[in-house]
Amino acid sequence: MSSLFTRTLPLSAIAIICTSLLSGCDKHYETVDAIPFADQNFRTCVLEANEQYSEDITELDCDNSDIKSVDELKYFENLRELSLKDNQLAAIDLSNNPELRAVNLADNEIQVLDLSENENLRSLVITENELETLDMTANSKLEKLLAGNNQLENVVLSKKSRLEQLALPSNELTALDVSTATELELLNVMNNDLVELDLNHNTKLTTLIEQGNKMNGGKQRPASEWAN
Repeated sequence: MSSLFTRTLPLSAIAIICTSLLSGCDKHYETVDAIPFADQNFRTCVLEANEQYSEDITELDCDNSDIKSVDELKYFENLRELSLKDNQLAAIDLSNNPELRAVNLADNEIQVLDLSENENLRSLVITENELETLDMTANSKLEKLLAGNNQLENVVLSKKSRLEQLALPSNELTALDVSTATELELLNVMNNDLVELDLNHNTKLTTLIEQGNKMNGGKQRPASEWAN
């Protein structure tokens, strides 16, 4: 029986095993310059960071650069600040960037955004995109969320929210639960389809912009009526 375990595997079998083990795994590139970027405009922006190794890049500012793809973000695991405002992105994957603190994706064409792996996020700007839903349940450290001018029908906040600024104007919200956002100071929900808005738990609120909804005849409530 022991001979069965010491028998040499055929080379074809070894190749199949190696392929199976490596499938789905991303190749490691020694330097940033060696990474095969799909979008040359994104490559140009990354190289302008003047860092030889991907692990040394903690900030990227690639605004208004005609970028259509940023798939190579997965190689920058230490990234803390990312700005891709005013590009042509339809999709973005941030699951390999757990250190992100600040993200600006305004003025793109993003339809889906998964932030479940970005627990350190403090600031998110996603205005002027095509989002229909936004799940922030994993982002309890988030302090600022600006997501106006999307197609949002649903926004879910963390149960331990630290949000201080929440701006969701010009979306399609019919309901919004901000009861967990007890640190909220600014709330903008102008021009949605809200029929009610409970602010009883938002005792620190100093700025509310809510006109253009179905509630209150589309008008702004005075501060004395924010909490019932």
